[in-house]
Amino acid sequence: MNNYKKPICQLAGTLFLALFSTATHAQKWDDKILIQQCNDRYSLMFDHEKPVVKNTKKITYESNSSVTVYPETDILYGEYIALDDVSGRGVKQYKNITPENVFYDDTKACILRGYIDKKGKTCTAAFERTFKDPKYFTRIYLLEDYFIRNKTLTITIPKEMSGYRIKEMNFKGYPIQSKHETTAAGETYTYQITQADRMKEDKHMPPASNVYPYLLITGAFQDVNALYTWSKEMANVDCTIPDLKALLQEINAQSKTDEDRISNTFRWVQDHIRYVAFEAGIAGHRPDTPKEVLRKRYGDCKGMALLLKTLLKAQGFDARLADIGTDEISFKMSEVPSLASANHVVCALFLNGKIRYLDATCNHIPYTYAPQHIQGSEAMIENGDRPLLKIVPRLRADASIDSLAYQYKLQDNALVGQATYHIRGDMKEWFMGMADDAGNKKQDDILGNNLNSDAHSMTVTNVKWTDKDARHEWARFGGNVVNKAAVQQADRELYIELNPHNNLFDGRIDTTQRTHDFYFPVRCNVVRQASLTIPAGYRVDYLPPSATFSTPEGTLTCRFSRQGNTVLFHQKMQINRRRIPLANIPKWNEAVSKWKDACNEQVVLKK
Repeated sequence: MNNYKKPICQLAGTLFLALFSTATHAQKWDDKILIQQCNDRYSLMFDHEKPVVKNTKKITYESNSSVTVYPETDILYGEYIALDDVSGRGVKQYKNITPENVFYDDTKACILRGYIDKKGKTCTAAFERTFKDPKYFTRIYLLEDYFIRNKTLTITIPKEMSGYRIKEMNFKGYPIQSKHETTAAGETYTYQITQADRMKEDKHMPPASNVYPYLLITGAFQDVNALYTWSKEMANVDCTIPDLKALLQEINAQSKTDEDRISNTFRWVQDHIRYVAFEAGIAGHRPDTPKEVLRKRYGDCKGMALLLKTLLKAQGFDARLADIGTDEISFKMSEVPSLASANHVVCALFLNGKIRYLDATCNHIPYTYAPQHIQGSEAMIENGDRPLLKIVPRLRADASIDSLAYQYKLQDNALVGQATYHIRGDMKEWFMGMADDAGNKKQDDILGNNLNSDAHSMTVTNVKWTDKDARHEWARFGGNVVNKAAVQQADRELYIELNPHNNLFDGRIDTTQRTHDFYFPVRCNVVRQASLTIPAGYRVDYLPPSATFSTPEGTLTCRFSRQGNTVLFHQKMQINRRRIPLANIPKWNEAVSKWKDACNEQVVLKK
């Protein structure tokens, strides 16, 4: 249970170039291919009175290997980017590029695979592209897939396009020198990158846009009002739904109150419309009509949000579309009016003086819960001619809980009893989504394994869901357990280990080869509890001490106590911050190690 996967919905138009790099700047022994020199130039200009961006790039690769190497140049293009020319020694391959978790995307790539047969020798690759509309020219990543000895990146903006600006992002710690010149003809931005490390992607690292240096291009929209006007026009599609009355009767067959109608409508969309990301051309911004989403039974975030809005409005509720930048975006639309500022759409429901943010791309949460990937983000909400800008409330870590509790009695030198799993918030969404993906045949195994210890030392039977309704705050399942490994007897004493050894995020984070900060999948509370009825004739001879360990990222607690004839064990990992800076990882590892030692102490019962 350590591969938390949140919904991904990325609007088209954000340009990613050379996605990965590291923050250390020394050539490594295994850098078999180097970039000796790279010249990358972007020129904003008018082409027959239409604004465009011309991009020319030339890369000289050098071999650092005694065997033949094959440097690859990936050149992206598509509906909004024309590939004008490609040159260089090697083989060209043209193919569609569909990112992970995206159903369809119009991005294409020309991959030029060169070759160098001797160490110290070079080969070159060059290309020219045209961005047909500067609105979709939003970001330039500065680093490359290979170690950079020298790179010059230049952006020119003519006086006639003086509204465009460059914002430098994530430059701290990287070997980048910048220069900005203003002349009568316009402005020139020059960036010199030297001795910059190649791509290295660590497990559980922060999003690329929070780590790697890039240039944010602004100016296509004068302000957030202009961005809103454009987005609103994109969403201006036919919202007629055939047989709407019959559909609403189906949805509300069991509804008696407004609360029921909202909850059941949200649930119906979750249950009947499959989420897919769709980033093909204008469809990356213009939603499918509700009629089409219903016909296909799938849609992206925009299509699902518009369908939900349409169904709710037909019942008299104040439902609106809201553009949002998820937690992968570190700036607000009001600060940076750009297509790079928003990558998600939800339905905002105004109800009893509150705004609810309904994200139907999540299948297992109630409408009252806003998932963490939009918490704290700015929402640009539909509001007539001017947007309503609101911050999605950021909930406490304990709004998302993964809790496992055992109720034991001693029988035949084993702990025998019931195990119950409770999940809510993002942990509910993740777990139930994982179970769905596994299919019905494997669900019982998944449930049973999550009631068991990591070493599968328990016997688990009669496992079943007791509540899996997406409309409810909590989901629950449970089963019967027999835990023989937890009990050891010596003469008149029983040594009992109540720690179930079933936890999340308690593994040691290896920093040996790590370059980046660590990034937890979610802020949450992970709770493990056990209660043991003291058997007749025994008394508690030793109860381990309780302990608390705190770090800037979270708090780890372990508590042993006695209530009447029951011994109680309670452990909790509360993650308050998702990001652990690289320098803080040893302290986190130390706290987790001490916490696990404290939790592993045994309770001693004596006759």
